[in-house]
Order: sequence, then C-alpha cells, then structure tokens
Amino acid sequence: MKSYNIVIIGGGVLGGAVAFYLAKQNAGKILLLERHAVAQGNSSLAAGLLTRGRFRPDLTKMVLETYHAIEEIEVNTLESLAMNRTGCMYAAISPEHQKNLHELANVAKQNDLLLEWIDITSATQLIPWLRLPRDASIIFMPHDGYIDGYTLTTGYIKAAHSMGVEVRENTPVLSILHQQNHVTGVKTTQGEIFADVVVDAAGVWAGMLARELGIGLPMAPIRSHYWITDSHSLFSPRQPFVILPDARAYARPESSRLLFGFREKQSVSINPVDLPESMTGFTFKQDSQGWETLTEGAPDMSLYFPLIEQVKISNYIRGLSNYTPDGNFVLGSFPDMQGFIAATGCAGAGIAMSGGIGRLVSDLIMGQPTFVDSTPHRIDRFGNIDPTDQEFIQLCADARSGKVTG
Repeated sequence: MKSYNIVIIGGGVLGGAVAFYLAKQNAGKILLLERHAVAQGNSSLAAGLLTRGRFRPDLTKMVLETYHAIEEIEVNTLESLAMNRTGCMYAAISPEHQKNLHELANVAKQNDLLLEWIDITSATQLIPWLRLPRDASIIFMPHDGYIDGYTLTTGYIKAAHSMGVEVRENTPVLSILHQQNHVTGVKTTQGEIFADVVVDAAGVWAGMLARELGIGLPMAPIRSHYWITDSHSLFSPRQPFVILPDARAYARPESSRLLFGFREKQSVSINPVDLPESMTGFTFKQDSQGWETLTEGAPDMSLYFPLIEQVKISNYIRGLSNYTPDGNFVLGSFPDMQGFIAATGCAGAGIAMSGGIGRLVSDLIMGQPTFVDSTPHRIDRFGNIDPTDQEFIQLCADARSGKVTG
C-alpha cells in the first residue's frame, strides 16, 4: 500500500494545473488519479477562450497566470501548445454594456494590458463577417488568444510528470477516506491509497465525492455548448475572437470555420446524483441537440452575424461545467475536514483560469501567502448547502444564463 503527501483526483485541466504548480513548489510525493484517460472529459470540450479582460483585477491576474504557465510548459516539455494569439475584440451597443466596457478597459489598463479603442471600419477589417452599428463601442486586445483544452490539459500533466508527479489513468476513485474530521487518502478500484492531503479536482463529479464527507460544494453541473459552421470565405484562422455582450454571445475562428456560442435564458442543468460516469455518448433530456437554444439566440446573433441565416452548422459540441450562484470558484479547504482541498467550480472559465487556480490552490496547500485573495472562492461561503437541492441548482443555472462575457 503506497502513501503520498498529496493525491489529486481528476486528470482534467484543473487537476493538471494543480499538479503542475505543486511540482514546481516541490510539494513532496504527488499522485494524480484519473478514472479514464487524462484530458478526455469536459476540459477537452471547452471553447478555450483566454480572455484577459475581466471586471476584477484578481481575475485578470489569474488569467495572466495561465499565459505564464503556457510559456513555462512549452519550455519544460519542448513542445508547442499551439496557442492562437489572434487578439480579442469586445463590441458593446447598449448604454449599459458600453459603460461596462469602459470599466473593463480601466481594469485592463490597471494591469498594464495593451488595449486599443477602434472604430467600425477597423473592426470589420479585422473581422469581415461582423456587422456593427455606428454607435458601437469597441476595444481590441491584440495579445489575447485561445487554446485547445485537450492540448493545455495534457501540457500541464506532461510537465508535472517530468517534475516527478506520478500519473495513474484508468483508476476510478470510489470514495475519499477519512477518520473523524481528517482525510486519510482515497479508496480506488485498485485498493486504498493513503495521503496527507486529497485534492478534489474531479470536475462536475467533484461534488458527489465531497458530499460523502458531509461537505456540500456550492456548485451545480450546467450545460455549456457551442456550434461550429461550415467553411466560408469570410472566416479565417487569423481573425480575432469576439465578445458580444448585447447578444450574450462569443465567436472565434476554427480554422476556416467559425465557432460561436451564446447563453440561453434558461440554462440546462443536471442534478449531480444523475451524472453519467462519462460524457461519451451522453445526451441531455432537455434540448438534447441544442436546437431550442440556437433558435432562441439566432435572432440577436444575426444582427452581428448575418451569415448565421445562410451558413450551415457542421458541429454541435456540448459538455458540462460547474457553475456557482455568484460566479466565483470553489477552492480550498473546508473548516471541519482537515486534509481536504477543493479545486473546482470553474463557472465556465476553467481553461482561462487554470493557471491562476493551480497556483492559488498550490499556495493554499503549501501554507504560503496567496498571489490573489482566496476569500471569494471559499467553499463554505454559502454555509451548509445541499448540492442536490433543485432550488440551489436553479440558482447556479441562472448564474450561467446571466453571464455575458467570454
């Protein structure tokens, strides 16, 4: 029976990021466990927008940490992660969103991020398929990019492994072991493994593992989805991605095609007790192919993307992401259970925030001052909650429906 300083449950982007940062801090003997193969879950289904423009400086710093991590991983592994530095454009029409855009620009400037206010002519030169009214407010952040979720996840894990982290695939965790109020390890299909610290980074499945310890993680699995068009002469991989808050939408290049998504008014949720073991072949009971959402959002999107009424849709991608009522994450310890650490609740921003989450969780485990304030992400901030309660799940679904940024 092996013993470790730290066991990480989950081979997705957050589990990989935590492993990477702990390895950098020489945290001891670390084991990462994955039920299937690493990077095969919801992390590989993400749109992967690395939007640095955030309304809070701490969140901007967390995204910037992901950019730093990508550079470090490429040096460590001698492999490119193929991040696409196309730049990001934000276009706001309504007075409310124009005001928000100025706030966003102020936060970006506070963090010394390069930003340009551009006019309609410049915007359409950058993105020929985009249509905007003359009174639109537009900013362009030329250093932003996007990345494939699978590639980033495997990058974290390869780099962590090269620094001594043991990675074990095809090893489902059945439960987290504990004695009274102290975690002692995990029980897997291959036996028990002892550890001083267990990191619950099991994605949408993290809540059910914690629930067996009497811990209610304040999050719920909510559908995230997007569409990819056929090729068209107006689409190019060199074009920036764009955030359209008035349409509650975003779009980015996918080679010579366009990937786009928007938030429906009533987001589709799943009670965590009904989660499948794998997303492979999984279908949602409600709006299983996304046609209802597409029909709902297409009229607003067509004002900016007229081609939506003509171009064919070639792919529909859907997955699950943990959303919280306040849009913050679920990170750190629980007061009544020593040795338990959560690294989840990414609120649809797991790829972008992965570096920041990995570093923050690593700092907490190592007992070091955190590089950003961890208080907004405390797992007990809502008190004792039942993650299977339908009213609470609806609060989480509403949080996604209200999201307008990338």
